[in-house]
Amino acid sequence: MKYEFRFESILDLRQRERDEMGGLVGEANLAIAKIEQQIQEIEQERQTLRNEDAQSRLGDVAVDRLLTRGRFDLQLQAEINGLVQTRTKLEEELERRQQRLRDAETEVKKFQRMKEIDRNQFRQEMNRREQIEIDEMNNRRFAIASQKLRDTHLS
Repeated sequence: MKYEFRFESILDLRQRERDEMGGLVGEANLAIAKIEQQIQEIEQERQTLRNEDAQSRLGDVAVDRLLTRGRFDLQLQAEINGLVQTRTKLEEELERRQQRLRDAETEVKKFQRMKEIDRNQFRQEMNRREQIEIDEMNNRRFAIASQKLRDTHLS
């Protein structure tokens, strides 16, 4: 008799859901990393502008150029603020996805444990049946041997 877990299809489904959730968590992590990289790039650009401004303040000062750079710096800061808000939303989504992944993992473990218990029960039942067969075979052998012994004593 071959072992067959009656909830195997559900276990397979739960494992696929868990794997899908893992993929979604990975996607969220990549999106956050991309936002972080963009923030760093803009921060580097702002730092470069500040360094250039500090160097250009030596000597003649071009007011229009300073105003333009100031506006550009404000624009870059606004971009950073927008990216930070996006990152916050992505982190919230990441937390939701991680929770769903934990829930899916719990479900998979529950079904795996059920399968393990079921398989152990199956093995115990197979061992019990095998022992019954062995006992019956031994009883038949004993009965045959006893009959032969009686037949030899009677003859």
